[in-house]
Order: sequence, then C-alpha cells, then structure tokens
Amino acid sequence: MKEKELSSEEFFAEKYRESNIAEFFRRNMHMLGYSGPVRSMTTIIHEFVTNGLDACEEVGVMPKIIVEVRQLGDRDYVIGVEDNGLGIPESYIPRLLGTMLAGTKFHRYIQSRGQQGIGAVGAIMYSHITTGVPIKIITSTGKGKITTAVMDIDIKKNKPHIFEMTSVKGKWQGTKIVARFKDIVYQKGEQGVYEYIRRTATANPHATITLLEPDGNVVKFKNSVNKLPSRPKEMLPHPRGVSADDVRLFALASEQRKLSTFLEKSFSRISAQKVKEIAKRAKYVDFSMDPKELTHQQAEAIVRAFKDVRFIAPSTNGLVPIGEETIEKSLKEILKPDFYSVVTRSPAIYRGGIPFQIEVGLAYEGQAGRSKGKDTSSEVMRFANRVPLVFDAGGCAITQAINSIEWRRYHIGDFDNAPITVTVNIISSHIPYTSAGKQAISGEDEIMNELRFALMDAGRKLKSHLSGVRRDKLRDERRAIFEKYIPEVAESLSKLSGSATKKEIIKHLEKFVKSRARAKEDKDDKID
Repeated sequence: MKEKELSSEEFFAEKYRESNIAEFFRRNMHMLGYSGPVRSMTTIIHEFVTNGLDACEEVGVMPKIIVEVRQLGDRDYVIGVEDNGLGIPESYIPRLLGTMLAGTKFHRYIQSRGQQGIGAVGAIMYSHITTGVPIKIITSTGKGKITTAVMDIDIKKNKPHIFEMTSVKGKWQGTKIVARFKDIVYQKGEQGVYEYIRRTATANPHATITLLEPDGNVVKFKNSVNKLPSRPKEMLPHPRGVSADDVRLFALASEQRKLSTFLEKSFSRISAQKVKEIAKRAKYVDFSMDPKELTHQQAEAIVRAFKDVRFIAPSTNGLVPIGEETIEKSLKEILKPDFYSVVTRSPAIYRGGIPFQIEVGLAYEGQAGRSKGKDTSSEVMRFANRVPLVFDAGGCAITQAINSIEWRRYHIGDFDNAPITVTVNIISSHIPYTSAGKQAISGEDEIMNELRFALMDAGRKLKSHLSGVRRDKLRDERRAIFEKYIPEVAESLSKLSGSATKKEIIKHLEKFVKSRARAKEDKDDKID
C-alpha cells in the first residue's frame, strides 16, 4: 500500500520536536569524555575531584579528598568522592547537581578548574543513563546540620528530581557524592584513575588525596606543601578579547543606564577618556542610550572601534601559578629526580585580550619517566589550571609544542626513550579547550610560542647539567687511564733515578694527574 504523502504543515506537526541541553548531551556523551570504559571511569573521578578541590580552596581549608571505588560486578561500580570543603546549602543541592549549564564558574572571568557548568552534572547524568539508580549526596556547610539528598535528573526537562531529602544534627563540613555506574572499568595505566590522582597530587601538592581501589588497596598522596595557593581574583573582560555578541550579552545583563557607563564598568582598561576615543570611531552609536537597546550592528561598530584604540594589556592579577618553589617540591617528593629545572613564563595574552601563563617542570632520571620493565620511556604530564589532561594528547597544543623541540640540542638523543618527565601547566581565566571534554588545548599562536620558549628555557638548564655530568665522566676516565699506569711508571723512574722511592714517585704523580685534570675542567667551564 502506497504511503500517504504529507504536506509541509503535516510533516512538521508530526516530526518537529524541541530538546534541551541535557537531552543533547545524553545523545552525545562522548563530547563530555564518556567514550570508553576506562576513559569514562577517569572522567567521572576527574569531575568530582575537581569540584572537591575548588570547594576546599573557596573556604581556605587544606583539601582532603577521599576517592573510593567499589566493584559490584563486570563493568559495574559504585564511586564515592568526599571533600572537606564549602558544603552545599540545602536549597542549592538540586540546582548545582541536577541542572546542566548551572553553577558558579562558567559565567565568570576567573581562573578555575571548571568553567562550563557541565562537569559534575554530566557525571550524574551518565549514572542515570547506565544504571537508572539515583545518586546520594551528603553535605554540610558546617552549621551543625548534615543533609542527605537522594536525587536523579529529568533529562527531558533538564531539571533535578528529588526522591528524598533529610537532615540530622552533626559536626562536619564538606560534601560526599555516591553514585553507581555501569560500562566503566578500573584499570591501572597511563589513562586510569590511579595515574589521574597521581598527577592531580603533583599539580596540587597542598592537597592530601586518598584513593581506595577496588581490590582494597589504599593509596595516600600526602600534601608536601603546608600552604594554600593564593585565591585568583575575578577579572573584567578585556575589550580586545570579546566579540560583538559578547558585548550584547553583557549589555543585556547590565544594570547601567548609559552605554558609556556600561563600557567603563563592564570591561577592564576602559576609562572615560577611552570611551571618548571609542565614540569617535563608532560615530553612529549613541553612547547615552540604554545598553539593553544595543543592536548587533552597533555592537559590531564598538568592537571594530576597540581594535583601533590602544589599550593597556589585561591585568594578570587574576592568574595564580603553582609557583617554581612549589613545583620543585612536588617533583622532588613524587619523582625523586637526579636533576630538575622549573620555568615560569611571564603572563601573556592570546586572542588579543585573554591573559594566560605557562609553567614547565622538567625532571631527569631518578624515578622520572615511565618504567616499562627494564626500559624507561619519557613521560609528559599536561595540566590546565592544575587539572591533569590524560586524554586526547595528540590534538593538544602542549604535545605539539613538546614534539616541535629539537631535544638533541639539549643532549637528549632519543626523547621518547629518555628517563625524563615534562610537566606543563597552562593557567588562564579562559582555557581554550578543543571540546567540551576539556582534555586538549587549542594551538593558539601565542600559546604555542610561550610553550616553546618555556620548554627551551628548561631544556637549556638540563643541557648545562648533562654537560657537567659528561665532563665529570670524561675527567674520571682520563684520570683512570693515567692512574692505571702510575705504579709501573713510578717503579721504572725509581730504578732509573736511584734517588727517590717508588712510593714517593707515586705520590708525586698522583698529585700531578689531579692538578692536570682540574686545569682541564676549568678550561672546559670557560668554554661552556
């Protein structure tokens, strides 16, 4: 029987459907990092641990994070992550953990581990998709009340569904999330949970992180630094780093009554004098108008004017690096290298107005590199705002920058098989991730340049160290050759001279060899 042809009205009436952001990500969980059993497991831990560290630092307490992984069956686990941080007020539990694109980070110009309002909610949604079992949240803000909530996510509405919420009296502060997941696997390896926790401890040496593995093994990474990092300050966007659409969105949210005042209050480096310069270039824009009435064409004119006006570079007060001293302590504590060098570049900007900073740590020999039986290979630890990036290495600017360095110039003949660990941390109020999975950084020209400069600087320090090691080895080899024949030469000279004993001549020759070796070493130092 021939199928009836539908008119346009009938087709759209039958087929048209609306969806929301939660439903979109439910169909595209791979975009959030849930694309395989090992990666999905690590992504879940990553999202909860990241939130825990931020929650502790917000209230100025040394982070104590406990991660527990229990296996129930094949690819079936219960994961619990506990922190001693801020705690979540009862009314905010469903909003923070049950709604996509809701939170405290994604709308702020501030250096933070998360910046999209998706992470933890995405993990909870993955629990819902794979098990259908509600999650449990236990939290307290430290005011004598501990709240337990059992909830789920209504994906079609992008809203939380609370099954139960109870409170009891008690002295504790923090948050614990317990959820069940399927289609995930706990595995020790470069992309597994253990390695993620190890790298998190490396970049956050002020934190104590305890990992309870499925086999009952307990691993504890104690803090090696007894001081919290400074809190980053929220920054205003720089005029060189915004688009016309950004300006319109800021204008719609502004409480200012005049466009000129809005520009002064909403952007960094714009003074009343700068507004006059902008107004001269955007002649057809009324700067006394209500910002909420700004059209897209007018916003475009303002952004074009931004490009023609000279502005001071954006403030970097909001950038808080790990710090060279802290990185050194972390490398010594975890890798125990024979040599290390740390480089922190001065802050720079990309896309014309977004500040960022690069830190590089390089460790050589000791426990540096990755052990493969009797062999050792190089190890690269990538971080963004102190968060480990363990996937998508090939498409990341950090990997590309490392691969572009001629390591032979720094006495590393075969980088891939060298006992070396390279750690790279990029910090910014806006990390240019290549996807919502937040595992690779885009190769912006300015970022690539800063990465290369930092790596080459660290490489020069390593070269100097290896040159010294090489000189010492050659000096010892030369001395060994001479010292090998001293007894024979001394005996012959004693017989020929008849005036000195063999013992006296040996003493004289040993002194002579040492002085010549020292002179050669001083000459090599001057050449270097």
